[in-house]
Amino acid sequence: MTAAAEDRIVELQTRLLGGYQLLQTLVGIRLRSVTDPESLRHLTWLSDVTASMELISRRMTAGGPLDFAGYLDDVAAFWSRACAGRPVRIEVRGQTTLMPDSHLLPMAIITHELISNACRHAFPDDRRGAIAVAFSRAVGGVSLVVRDSGIGAETIQPGEGLSLVQGLVDHLGGSMSLETAPGAGVGVRIRLPLETARTH
Repeated sequence: MTAAAEDRIVELQTRLLGGYQLLQTLVGIRLRSVTDPESLRHLTWLSDVTASMELISRRMTAGGPLDFAGYLDDVAAFWSRACAGRPVRIEVRGQTTLMPDSHLLPMAIITHELISNACRHAFPDDRRGAIAVAFSRAVGGVSLVVRDSGIGAETIQPGEGLSLVQGLVDHLGGSMSLETAPGAGVGVRIRLPLETARTH
């Protein structure tokens, strides 16, 4: 690749990151003036998704293979800031694993969505607790587990967040399972194949 082509790629990557930052700024401005609960919910979701895409894109543009476990450190820092002032701890344990580019953005959104659900629903009334994220290699693929120590439930009725996650998992040919009980928190386990992705 020529030096001019490399410079052009860097320029495009910089513009992409700037676009994500601008979108977050615009959403933040709208959030300050919106009072309708439904609009607030949708705009907050859009802000979260944009943040997840910016974080993974920043690592993707850094050059070289992207280690998803390293990206999870960025996610933990993001949500620790989001939960500042609340007694909620976020713990990340990741195994060095490279994934195909086709998996990176969907996995970033999946991870953010699951942590967001836990932050917003698992610990009402300033309840103390923790959110644990574990990412590791598995036979033929990878495993992502997000578990909270929150209030839990008898059963989980998938809302928009979990439906989105299930849709992305299905798109990647993976599987998702849920575990919950009253007072025992919620656990979400995702398995994604990688071998098929490498052959396309």
